[in-house]
Amino acid sequence: MRPVGENAMTMIHALAVADPILRECAYNLFRNKQRPKLFCAVPEDRPVPGFIDVDAWAFERVLRSQDVAPSGFQDRAARAGVRYNGFYLFQATTREGSAEPSAPRLRAEAPELCS
Repeated sequence: MRPVGENAMTMIHALAVADPILRECAYNLFRNKQRPKLFCAVPEDRPVPGFIDVDAWAFERVLRSQDVAPSGFQDRAARAGVRYNGFYLFQATTREGSAEPSAPRLRAEAPELCS
């Protein structure tokens, strides 16, 4: 006879050691030179689209399944984009790799109105 809770503990342990969901494929990431927040992700096993040329785009890096994706990259949208177009365009949502100073932060507290 099993002790009460053994099955639950086994299930919890199995969930804890399970691998995180991994990206289905590796992507070659290209960054637009005029619009540095604009990226094109192309699966490694697909041809690079004709609009990606050396004058307008720069190879950024390979995004492997276990890598942290750049801000703005959405796995589900990437799968849909690749299925219909063969590539995925997305915009970075932070100033990643930018030399621009970050925007001023808002104050965490409101000033006191009454003294």
